[in-house]
Amino acid sequence: MATCPLVAILAGGALLSSGTAQADPPPLLIPGPENAASPATQTPTTAEPAKPKVTADVFDYKVDKITGKGNVVMEIPGFGSVHADELTMPPNDSTAGPVEVTGQVTLTSAALRVLARKAAMDQQKQALVATDVRMGHPPAYFDGSTFTLGQESSELSNPTLFFGEPDPYGLNIVAKSATYRAATDDVVLRNAMIRVGSLPVFYLPHYTQGRESDPPMSLQAHFGYRRDLGMYVRTTSFWTQNPTFEPGLLLDTYGYRGILAGPALRYDSESNPDWRQVGLFEGGFIHDAGNRGLDIAGLPISKNRFFADWLHQGTIAGQVDVTGSLWWWGDSNVLRDYRQDAWSNNQLPDNFVEANHRMQDSEISAFVRARPDDFEVVQERLPELRMDYFASPLGQTSIYQEGQASYVQLNQENFNGTPTLHSNRFDAYYGWRRPVNFSDWATLTPVVGTRVTQYQDTLNNSGPFTRVLGQFGFDADARAVGHWDYTNPTWDINGLQHIFRPVLSYRYIPGAQQGQGIIPAIDTTTFSPYPPILDLNDNRAIDNLRTQNVLRYGFENVLNTRGEGYGSRQLATFDVYNDLRIQETSGQQDYSNVWTQVGLTPVTWLKVEASDRMDPLAFANREVRTRTTIFDGDRWTASLETDELQHTLDQYWLETTLRLNERYSLLGRWRFDQHLGGLLEQTYGIRQRFGETWDIQYGVSYFRSTTNQNGIGVNVRVMLLVH
Repeated sequence: MATCPLVAILAGGALLSSGTAQADPPPLLIPGPENAASPATQTPTTAEPAKPKVTADVFDYKVDKITGKGNVVMEIPGFGSVHADELTMPPNDSTAGPVEVTGQVTLTSAALRVLARKAAMDQQKQALVATDVRMGHPPAYFDGSTFTLGQESSELSNPTLFFGEPDPYGLNIVAKSATYRAATDDVVLRNAMIRVGSLPVFYLPHYTQGRESDPPMSLQAHFGYRRDLGMYVRTTSFWTQNPTFEPGLLLDTYGYRGILAGPALRYDSESNPDWRQVGLFEGGFIHDAGNRGLDIAGLPISKNRFFADWLHQGTIAGQVDVTGSLWWWGDSNVLRDYRQDAWSNNQLPDNFVEANHRMQDSEISAFVRARPDDFEVVQERLPELRMDYFASPLGQTSIYQEGQASYVQLNQENFNGTPTLHSNRFDAYYGWRRPVNFSDWATLTPVVGTRVTQYQDTLNNSGPFTRVLGQFGFDADARAVGHWDYTNPTWDINGLQHIFRPVLSYRYIPGAQQGQGIIPAIDTTTFSPYPPILDLNDNRAIDNLRTQNVLRYGFENVLNTRGEGYGSRQLATFDVYNDLRIQETSGQQDYSNVWTQVGLTPVTWLKVEASDRMDPLAFANREVRTRTTIFDGDRWTASLETDELQHTLDQYWLETTLRLNERYSLLGRWRFDQHLGGLLEQTYGIRQRFGETWDIQYGVSYFRSTTNQNGIGVNVRVMLLVH
C-alpha cells in the first residue's frame, strides 16, 4: 500500500507540484499539534479536533488537493473507520476543508455499520456526513438521503425503515427525520407513517425502533369464500411496540353474516424470570345475520355470538407455577365458523386454572375447572386442593413411601335431561414400594397401599359415605441387551443394539365397587386407546372403581444404532401388553384386549407409528391407528394417517407439500371416509413467499358430508414474516 507523509512535506518547507508518491511511506496524517513543531518550541493552543489517519494504495499530490485511490481507509478517533474507493482532501491546512471519500463507502463504529455512496469529514465541526445511506441491524434496516454522525448526536434525514431486507411490497415506515441515540442504542423517528409497500396505513408522530426490536405490528389475514359465510376477510393484528404488553384487534367481515370484532392481547414479562407471565387473549363478537343452524345439543344458535379465548403460563417468585386456559364460547359452533384453525386443535374446550408449588419431595396444587359453556358436560372442580408426596426413602430403609391427599368440590351439570351431580370428596393414599434387585438385569418391586375416600354428598341423600380400599401387587422387569457389528451406509446404520425388556405387573384391589349406587359418578373412566391404569394411587376414575385382580404381562423392544458424532439413533420400537383378569367383574372377559405399539425410523427421512387394539378371543381388531411420514429435507413431505375404530370410524388422511423453489410450494390434503363412501375433503394450495416479508397461501377446498361447510371454499392467508 502506498502512502505519503504530509508531515515530511511541512517539515521540509517544500510544496510539491502534481505527481505520484513513492511506494510504502508511513500513513498520511492530517496535521495537528502532534505533527507540527516540537513541544519545546510550539505555542500553547486550545485542544485541536480529532485527526483522521488515512491510508490508500496510491496517493496523488497536487497544488490544491491530495487524492488517494484503492482500499482507502480513514481511521477517525471517536467515530470508527471509513472504507472507500477514493479520497480527496486539502493539501496543507487540512483542517480547513472536508476530507471526502467516494465509491463503496462503509462506516464501521462500535454500534453502527453504515453503507453510503459518499461521505465527508468536517474536521472543524467534528461531524461525518454520509449521502445515500443504508444502515441497520436485523430485523430493522434504514435507507436515508443523508446521515450526520456527530459527537453528541446522529441524524438521518428522510429515512425509510424496513423490517427485513428492503422490499417494495413489505411493511415499512417513512419519516421526515430520525435520531440515533447511542446511549439507548435505538432510533427515534419523527412524523412517521406506517406503510405496506407505498400504501399509507397509520400515522405516528413519534416512533422508537430498538436495535433488535420487532416491527411495530404483526398481521395475519385470511381472504376467501365459503358457501355458508360468503366472501370474507379475517384479520388478526397486534401492536408490538411494547414487548411486555402487545394489544391487538380481531376484525373480520363476512358477506352473509356481518362484521366480527374484538380485542386481543399478547404479554410476556420475560425481564423478570422469577415472576414471568406469558399469555394470549383473543375475543370476538358478531351479530350474525346468516343461517346459523343448531348447536351440538340440537338447540337454535342465537344471533348474538361471541368467543373469548385465553391461554396463560406463569411463575410466582420462581416457586409457584400457574397455568390456565379459558375457552368461553357463546355456542358450540362459533369458533368452527370464524376461527377454523383454532377449532381444529380444540374441539372440546377445557376451562381451568392450576397453581403448583414445588418442594423437594412433594407438591401442593390448587386446581379449578369451570363450565362457562352450557353445551358440554364438564366435571367442574370448584376447587380441588391437593398434595402429592413423591416416592422417597422411608428413614434409613430400602422402602420407598409415597402418597397424596386431596379435597375437591365436584359439580356436573348435564344438558341432555340427566340429573345434575354434586359431590364434596376427600381422598388420600399412602403406600410403600421396596425394589429388590436380583441382578443388574432383573428387578422385582412389591407394592402395598391404602386409599381412603370420603363422600360428604351421596345420591338420594343417603348421608356421608367412606370407602377404604387396599392394594397389593408387584412390578417386575428384566433387561437383556444384544450387540451386532453391522453396518449399512445406505440406511446410515453403524452397529446395532437391541434392548429387550419383559415386564410383569400384578394388582389385587378387593371391594373396589363398594358404594356404587350412592356415590355420585363424576370422575369416571373415559375412552383411551392405551392400557388402563393398574395402580390404585394413579387411578383418577375413583367414582366408578372395579374390584381388580389383574396380571399384566408384556414386552418392550428398542433397536438402536450409533448416532452421527455422539449418542445413538433409535431405529425401531415394538411394545405389546395384555391383561389376564384372574377375577373379572360384570361385562369383562378373562383376557383384555392386546395393545400393540410400533415405531419405525430406519432412516432420517422416514417415520412410521402404529397402535393396535385387538380382541384375542374374537381375534378381531377393535382399533387401529397409523401415521407414516416421508420427507426429503425441505423439498417435499408426504404424511398418511389412518384411524379405524370398529363399527364407528374408518378414515384416512393424506397431506403433501412440494417445494418448487425458494418462492413457491404446492400443498395438498385429502380425507377419505370408508363408512360415508368417498372423499370428505379435498384441499389444493400454493404457498408463495411474496417479496421479503410476506407469506401467502392460496387454497381451494371441496367438502361433503360435513355439518356446515359442504361445497367449494376458497381461502387466501397472508402472514407478515418478520415477527
